[in-house]
Amino acid sequence: MAFKTCAFTKSWLVVAVIVMCLCTGYYCQCTGGSDCTSCTSACTGCGNCPNAQTCTNSGNCLNAQTCTTSSNCNRATTCTNSQDCFAATTCTSSTNCHTATTCINSTNCHAATTCINSSGCPGH
Repeated sequence: MAFKTCAFTKSWLVVAVIVMCLCTGYYCQCTGGSDCTSCTSACTGCGNCPNAQTCTNSGNCLNAQTCTTSSNCNRATTCTNSQDCFAATTCTSSTNCHTATTCINSTNCHAATTCINSSGCPGH
């Protein structure tokens, strides 16, 4: 079971839930767990985060904008130690950085203009 927390837009409204809250808003965060599909803001240590905007140590981060040590970061614009960063503009120690313009210690950097210790760079 994933631990979930939600932030609400009204600062005067304080809702305390001991075990978990129902993540229906856009600010939902999850820590741990195998299925965090309801998390829309951030996932940390989760196995399945297809809707999170930020992934850390997580998997199946299909819609994340930022990935750190995560996988399936298909739409992430920034990847660090992550896999399948097909749309990233910056990759550091990541894989499949096909459109990245900056690659450091990464692979498949086919469009990179800055390429440091990476593979698949133009002219290398």
